[in-house]
Amino acid sequence: MNYQNPFQGSIKPPDMDKVKKAGRRFTPVIVGLLILLVLGFNCVYTLNNGEEAVITRFGKHIKTEVTSGLKFKLPFADTAHIVNVAGIRRMEFGFREYDVPASAAETLAEALMLTGEISRVNGLVNADWVIQYRISDSYNYTFKVQSPEDTLRSVTQAAYRRIAAAYPLDAILTDRKDDIQLEVRRDLQGICDKYEMGVEITSVNLQDASPPDEVREAFLDVTRALEDKEAKTNEAERYRNEEEPRARGRAAAAINEAEAYKEKRVNEAHGAVARYKAIEEEYRNQPDIMRTRLYLEMIREVMPKIEKVYFLDQTSGGLLEILHLGQ
Repeated sequence: MNYQNPFQGSIKPPDMDKVKKAGRRFTPVIVGLLILLVLGFNCVYTLNNGEEAVITRFGKHIKTEVTSGLKFKLPFADTAHIVNVAGIRRMEFGFREYDVPASAAETLAEALMLTGEISRVNGLVNADWVIQYRISDSYNYTFKVQSPEDTLRSVTQAAYRRIAAAYPLDAILTDRKDDIQLEVRRDLQGICDKYEMGVEITSVNLQDASPPDEVREAFLDVTRALEDKEAKTNEAERYRNEEEPRARGRAAAAINEAEAYKEKRVNEAHGAVARYKAIEEEYRNQPDIMRTRLYLEMIREVMPKIEKVYFLDQTSGGLLEILHLGQ
C-alpha cells in the first residue's frame, strides 16, 4: 500500500519553531488576562434595592453595606453575604403551596396539635397556618443562628403548639382565631428577639382548622349537640327578651296606679284634716251656731235617703205616717 504525504504539492507544513515562539510570547498575556478577570469577579459585586451585604474579611465581620450600586472588596480576602431585607418571605405549615416541598407525613405532623380541651374528642385538631416575615438585621440573620430558616420553622411550631394548648377546641375552630394569631405572633417575635435571629414577624394566619379524620364523626356528634344547645339557649333568650319588657311594663303600670291611688288618698286625707280643723275653729268661736249648722247639714244629707216620714203620738204611743217620699 502506498501512502501519500499530505504536505506534498503547494501546501507547506507550518514552522513549528515559529508556533512555539508565538505561544511563548502570548502565554503571559493570556494568563494575565485570566488573572485580571478572576480578580475582577472577586473584587466587584452589585447590590440591588432592598439588599444588604454583610462583608467579612478572613471570616471576621468588618462592615455591612446598605446602599445599592456597584461595590468593591478585597479579592479572596473579603466575602460579601448578600441578604434581601426588603422582601416579605413566607413559611407554610400543614400544607405546601409556595414553600419548600415536603412529604404528606411531614405536613400532617406539622398540622396535628393538641388543644386545651383534652376531654372532648381527645382535643386534637389539624391546623394549617402561614407566617410571613422579613429580615430586620442582616448580620444577625447571617451569623447569629445556624440554619435560620430551619430554626424559625422549629420555633414557630413550638410557639403555635404552646398557644393552642391554652385554648379550647371550639375557640380554635370558630371565634378566637384572631386572638390566637395575635398571641402566636407576639410569642414568636419574642423568641426571635431572644435568639437574635434578625427576623421580624409581619403576620401569622391560621388558614384552616378541622378535627382529624379518625375522630371526625365523634366531633360532628359533639358539634351537633352544641348547636342544639345553642339553639335552645337562643330560643330561651328570645322568649326572655319578649316577656321581660311586657312584665316590666305591667309592673310599671301597677306601680304608677298604686302611686296615683296613694296620692289621691293622701290628698283626700289632707283635705279632710283641713276641713275638720276649719270646722273645729268655727265651733270654738260660735258653738251654738255651728251645732245647729252641723245638725242641718246632717239632716240634708240624710233626707234624700228617707222614703217615709212618721209622726210619733206621745199621748197614744202610736205612729202616724204623714209622708210617703218613696212614691
